Parts: sequence; structure tokens; C-alpha cells
Amino acid sequence: MRYSKQRQLITEIIKNRCDHPTADMIYLSAREFQPNISLGTVYRNLKQLAEDKQILTLETEDKKIHYDGDLSRHSHFICSECGKIIDLFAPAPVPTELEKIGVSVQSEKCVYYGKCPDCQ
Repeated sequence: MRYSKQRQLITEIIKNRCDHPTADMIYLSAREFQPNISLGTVYRNLKQLAEDKQILTLETEDKKIHYDGDLSRHSHFICSECGKIIDLFAPAPVPTELEKIGVSVQSEKCVYYGKCPDCQ
């Protein structure tokens, strides 16, 4: 992937946040540093960063895509009522069924859905 100022800015915004922003949130933050950046540029770069596995994507039940710059092994909990996303840093073990069939797991994406304490 070629270097671009816009992509670098978008990457830094995501990696410096822990609130799992949407593209619109990233766009508003990026405009503070580059007022002429377009929403299309943000979307294109987010897509490229996700495809290159430089960021993670999470989909809430209302179909909004959120982005995570923390690539450490962790899971997520997404509240089905308010949409809050919580990082879970106690990774789940690889299921024994996968070990039994002899596959090699290179990455995983575990998301739990339910109601957070505030919405229960």
C-alpha cells in the first residue's frame, strides 16, 4: 500500500481512540487536522486499512460499522440496546473442534451481543 497523508491521519485517529468510532466520527476528527478531507476519502482508506488488516471492523446490530485500532488479541461485547462496545481482554481459547480437524488458526474475531449493565 502506498503512503498517503490522509491514510496516515486516519490510522492515527483510530489507533489513538478506544471508543470504536464510526466512519462519520473519524471524518469529523480528521477534518480538525485536514479541513478539506472528504468523507469518500475516509471511507476508501478505512476499507483499505481493514482489507490490509491494519484495523478491525465491528458491526453493531443496527448495521453500523465501527473501527478498532487495537490489534492485540481480544474480543468485544456489543450491547444490543445502546450499541456500546466493550473490549474484553481475556481471549477465548481456540475451540477443540478446530484442533481436532487439524486447521491452523491465523486470526479470529469474537463478538458477544447482549445487554450491558446500564440497559438491563
